Amino acid sequence: MDPAHTPSPEDCFERIERVLHQHEERMVAAGSTSGRAWVVHEQAITTLATQVQQITQTLSPTPAPVQAAALSSTATPPVLPRMASEPWVGTPECYAGEPEGCNPFLTNCSILFALQPLTFSTKEAKVAYAISHLTGRAYVGHS
Repeated sequence: MDPAHTPSPEDCFERIERVLHQHEERMVAAGSTSGRAWVVHEQAITTLATQVQQITQTLSPTPAPVQAAALSSTATPPVLPRMASEPWVGTPECYAGEPEGCNPFLTNCSILFALQPLTFSTKEAKVAYAISHLTGRAYVGHS
């Protein structure tokens, strides 16, 4: 890459912002889709549990009291644990200003920001994080 065409840090941050905005839009769409899928799966589990209970009652018309208690515990869908709000992600390698390291650094930052939207909820938080991982030539203008 020609050093004369190396993007400025401001250009890099604008690119990060655009990519993050795209990631945010995709995550919102994915969250909406997964929320609908969760409801459908929950309804299917409830329906299946009801059908299993009906089949069991049909096959054994006079269940013993112990069996009835066992049936009632299987009739409710299982409660699934919630995932942690944000996954742990390793920190990207610091960027020292080499042109070939710019895109990997920006990509790693974008991934981190997308996976931890609560931690990096503002542009300022994202920029501060990225600046804190600049070293050498890349850091000179930010001291």
